[in-house]
Amino acid sequence: EHMKLNYITIMVRDIEKSITFYQELVGLKIIRRFNPGAGEIAFLSHGESDTMLEVIQIDGTEKVSTKGMVFSFEANEQLEILRDKAIKQGYSVSEVIDRKPKPKHFRVIDPDGLTIEFSEKE
Repeated sequence: EHMKLNYITIMVRDIEKSITFYQELVGLKIIRRFNPGAGEIAFLSHGESDTMLEVIQIDGTEKVSTKGMVFSFEANEQLEILRDKAIKQGYSVSEVIDRKPKPKHFRVIDPDGLTIEFSEKE
């Protein structure tokens, strides 16, 4: 039996911007959202049984910063359409990269500077 990855937590600078990014580009839905007093927490996922992304905005806490980590999502629409959507929304977007053995993909920088990759279904 294997262990399931329940969720990944990101300490964000602006929870509204983060939620908008992950809803509009990744297609995640808010599973739970609450305010524990010191700030705000939201869990996003494709469904209850999937791994969730937890975004937390609490004043005075250290915010996420990373190099060398990529979150990769399999795009559910054509890469070019998704890439155009990301550009129109003002995100920093790479060219579409088509280099085997990796599937065709492009990268977007999320509101906190994380690298998010969208790849074509194989």
